[in-house]
Amino acid sequence: MTTSHANYNYALDWVRRTVEHGPMPIGVFGAATSSGVQEIAAFGTDDGRRAAVDDHFALFSVTKPLVGLAAMRAVERGQLSLSAQLAEAVPTLAGTLAGQVTLEQLLSHRSGLFDPALDAADPRALLQNASLVFPPGTMTQYCNIAFVGIELLLEAATGISLADHVAAFTELDGVSTLALDTGEGRDAHRVHGSEEVGLDVAAMARVRHPAAGAYATATDLLALGSALLRSTAAAGTAPATAEVVHPATLAAMRVNRTAGLPRLNSKLNDARDQDWGLSFNLPHSPALLEHNLFGHGGWSGCQFWVYPEYDACFVLLTNRLDLPDLGVRVDELQNAFAGGLVAPLRA
Repeated sequence: MTTSHANYNYALDWVRRTVEHGPMPIGVFGAATSSGVQEIAAFGTDDGRRAAVDDHFALFSVTKPLVGLAAMRAVERGQLSLSAQLAEAVPTLAGTLAGQVTLEQLLSHRSGLFDPALDAADPRALLQNASLVFPPGTMTQYCNIAFVGIELLLEAATGISLADHVAAFTELDGVSTLALDTGEGRDAHRVHGSEEVGLDVAAMARVRHPAAGAYATATDLLALGSALLRSTAAAGTAPATAEVVHPATLAAMRVNRTAGLPRLNSKLNDARDQDWGLSFNLPHSPALLEHNLFGHGGWSGCQFWVYPEYDACFVLLTNRLDLPDLGVRVDELQNAFAGGLVAPLRA
């Protein structure tokens, strides 16, 4: 049993202000505990359409932990190894250093793979002749095409498409529309700023990019976060709760895999303040009040963060690229959320 008391008003006020006075067109904010959704609200109007709590959004890189969880489900079932090498799924890389990249390195941004544009016409074909920026495992650099490698290894091991693996999360109570697909028929909010950076969002969606191609509602992600919180609470207890992955699997995904490694700059992340587990971002920015969190942010401004010690998680869904460049500081929202939390009593 978990008892917690939280005040979400600080975070709600941040979202409201950032929509009303800032560059964020709209925002849907939600919070959950291991017991389920506790708060959800929508703010703003975009292109004449008022935001609603059940709206769909393009998740961009919030897709990555979904793919990571799908891969780790296969690992804990003995279908796939973290030491599996990329050449096992991409035979054209056999005998090359790129072919020796492991699943564990792909998941933790230590692959060294050269990263093409997200809207490349066929990222899976590009991976067939992948080159390296640095020897695998020796440095860390944020890498989107690494998740294409994860997709191919997972599909080769299980015979099931990545899209179907992600769709399996709808078996969780409260997850109903989460999917890796083209977004057609979802009436998702358009992503502002894509024209300025030359990104073809439709092309990225058409190829179902495994690093950035998922769509969801806030409720979908909150239900997933709630299940992950139940898994963290079950660690070391019996019986274990394993709705998403086994507690031991989730604990392994939260181990820092990049501490102390040299970092190459990334246009999508502030490399100085980022460490990585297995697909989870482990931020350690000096601007954060609370550092025991895991999750991921997306280029479109979407955010998904889990605070296991406080039995809490939050989701922000929005639709504007490069919000940090426009003065929006996500650490303010993270601090506003953490500042309203009270540690739960577990029994």
